[in-house]
Amino acid sequence: MSNKRLLHIDSSARLTGSDSRRLSSQFVRQWIDNHPEYQVIERDLVSKPLPHLDETMLAAMMSPTEQHTPEMARIAERINMLIDEFLSADAVVLGVPMYNLGIPSTLKAYIDHIVMAGRTFTYTEKGAVGLVTDKPVFIITARGGVHSGMVTDQQVPYLKTLFNFLGIQQVNFIHSEGLNMGDELRSKGIAEAQAEIGRYAA
Repeated sequence: MSNKRLLHIDSSARLTGSDSRRLSSQFVRQWIDNHPEYQVIERDLVSKPLPHLDETMLAAMMSPTEQHTPEMARIAERINMLIDEFLSADAVVLGVPMYNLGIPSTLKAYIDHIVMAGRTFTYTEKGAVGLVTDKPVFIITARGGVHSGMVTDQQVPYLKTLFNFLGIQQVNFIHSEGLNMGDELRSKGIAEAQAEIGRYAA
């Protein structure tokens, strides 16, 4: 009987032929092989996209329930469902391609749903405090070039800071890089990512 949950989030615009999707799926398979007590919760941010932040969504997040219009109530229901799903996960794996040095806008839309005052963080006299119980988060990137440790990598600083902000310290990155730099570098990048997947999923 499964009593733990692995939340698997994919954000690649490509539904087929995506390296980040292939690698994150490989992670899930190996994780389940090694941790059979887990069940997998799938969230595909492309086949089931979320709306981007707008005025009505902000109003739904920042106003009391009794002031909600029917539309705001529907938005709040969606937000709370996604937050509940995220909070109930014991581990999270994300497939994240690099688009223009950062994360896909689909993933940013998801983040804008789950980062909510009073639910995943709160403000105190000393500043913001994360409310999410620490859990392992595995972020599998797919990159056409080589960016690790360079100023062009805008994924790691943002995502690490964001999850830390929510209270999650176990943020792990698995990079597949050089995927558009010729067959040799592509094979090396995939192989290195697969080795890391094997290590983390064990």
